[in-house]
Amino acid sequence: MRQDNLDIAEWIRYAKGNYDAARKMAEQFQPVPLEIVCYHCQQSAEKILKAYILANGDELIKTHDIYTLLERCKSFNPDFEKLVKTGADLSDYVALSRYPAFDTITIEDMEQALVAAKSILDFTIGQIRQ
Repeated sequence: MRQDNLDIAEWIRYAKGNYDAARKMAEQFQPVPLEIVCYHCQQSAEKILKAYILANGDELIKTHDIYTLLERCKSFNPDFEKLVKTGADLSDYVALSRYPAFDTITIEDMEQALVAAKSILDFTIGQIRQ
């Protein structure tokens, strides 16, 4: 069942909101809640990729795995391959950020997550608008 443009616009709005929240927390909070910033980056990527899947008339799949979502996006456009390496680590933040973790998220991890989320967001929005 193909979603209408309003539904897709809502997915995009949520994806942008997650990214904006992550960026603002990284810039304004002291100490920076690294795990929460990374979680919002993962959520941004997940939601924008799901918007793209819907925009292409496919059904949503219940997953938080960015790699799986990128593979689905690649079935519509092989150019999504360039995002696989960028987004590969974002999936880890679903669990690492929601519960106390033994692995520590570093500032470098957070900075990479912000770059990855922004890359996925910008590229995917561009593909949806084409």
